[in-house]
Amino acid sequence: MIPITGPRGGPSDAAEAVPTLVLAFSDHGRGATERRRIPQGGLVLGRGAAVFAEPFDDPRMSVRHAQIRVEAGRPFVRDLAGGGTRLNGDALLGERALQAGDVLRLGDTLLVYAPSAAVTLPEPESELVGDSASLVAIRRSIELVALHKHTVVVTGETGTGKEVAARVVHQRSGRPGPFLAVNCGSFSHGLVPSDLFGHVRGAFTGAVSDEQGLFRAARGGTLLLDEVAEIPLGLQANLLRVLETREVRPVGSTRDVAVDVRVIATSNRELMDLVKERSFRADLYSRLAQWTIRLPPLRERREDIPALTRNLLARCGAAGRALTSDLAEALLLHDWPVNVRGLFNVLSIAAICAPPGEPFSLGEEVRSALWTSRTLAPIPQERAPLVTDKAGLEQVLERFQGGVASAARHLGITRPRLYRLLRVQGVEPAAFRPS
Repeated sequence: MIPITGPRGGPSDAAEAVPTLVLAFSDHGRGATERRRIPQGGLVLGRGAAVFAEPFDDPRMSVRHAQIRVEAGRPFVRDLAGGGTRLNGDALLGERALQAGDVLRLGDTLLVYAPSAAVTLPEPESELVGDSASLVAIRRSIELVALHKHTVVVTGETGTGKEVAARVVHQRSGRPGPFLAVNCGSFSHGLVPSDLFGHVRGAFTGAVSDEQGLFRAARGGTLLLDEVAEIPLGLQANLLRVLETREVRPVGSTRDVAVDVRVIATSNRELMDLVKERSFRADLYSRLAQWTIRLPPLRERREDIPALTRNLLARCGAAGRALTSDLAEALLLHDWPVNVRGLFNVLSIAAICAPPGEPFSLGEEVRSALWTSRTLAPIPQERAPLVTDKAGLEQVLERFQGGVASAARHLGITRPRLYRLLRVQGVEPAAFRPS
């Protein structure tokens, strides 16, 4: 099932996922990205096979190269070309079950297995590139909230496009005012209230004139508080008051000024985790997260990489340039720790290295850039040992005040599995929640 993000980050709707194959790379990258649902009878992939809009025309592909069959709704792939099929960069031996994000290479043609929602795709936003199931969910979430006054929290890893999503919310909102974005980590030390709410002349040393501040500058529009978790804890109460009263009081003034601003906040960390750590106010989180949009990392939507590559090549001044199949395969298989930013950096280097008129290739400099990007991955946090005994489960629930989602995340298991463990041990989460 594919979750559609909604209020408080919970799933507001769901659509059944169906087995889908995406033609990600053909004709040196000039071919279109296409999707084909895998029928119950399966598929035979090979040169001349009419699986997509045009038959495969790859001289390095065998007439019968690989077979996909479906058993109990799950697809399996088998090589028919004597070892000529690659799965996730390795030769395919025998038959393997396909997992979401798997990359198949047949000759110089690359396909991605990407289960997709059995729903009609909304018109894609120009700035939200891709048509993966997760992008469909995000577009729908934006359509649902854009025309309302709700404050929105956008979360996601660095480089996933949080500001892009915020801009699309503003564009779809119909608000006539400007879209202003500010990185909360860049505020002048000690002058955060002035930056946000403005000040009057003489309010402090250096205040030689009145300044309206960001909230008033964005009136009638949208104010993006990028990395909102960086706002000092002491100022969070002031921000909460503004959001609740729709009024700001400039530093040094005794009068409140009404503001009409839609606030969107972004964070590369889950704000609920910060609330648990007491580094972010629970009441402010509740006021900000009237609607939550979670952006998936690029490694979870590999089928969008071809469309993103074309878009980013145009930004590099290399629109329409060809790619070798080796480079395309490397791009599809990379984990992209810094997401779209990392992809843009690698493509920029490929553009510099490619001789005029020749395809972008997987040369030494590009390999080095991919390796460097890989080293930027955060060190994985040590997962707490799984506890199954009654005393251990009660201790975890007490720590998280009966919050099953937080407890499951701490234990590294799904909520349904934790609920099963609790039922077996006769533990009731509600008993640990504040009265």
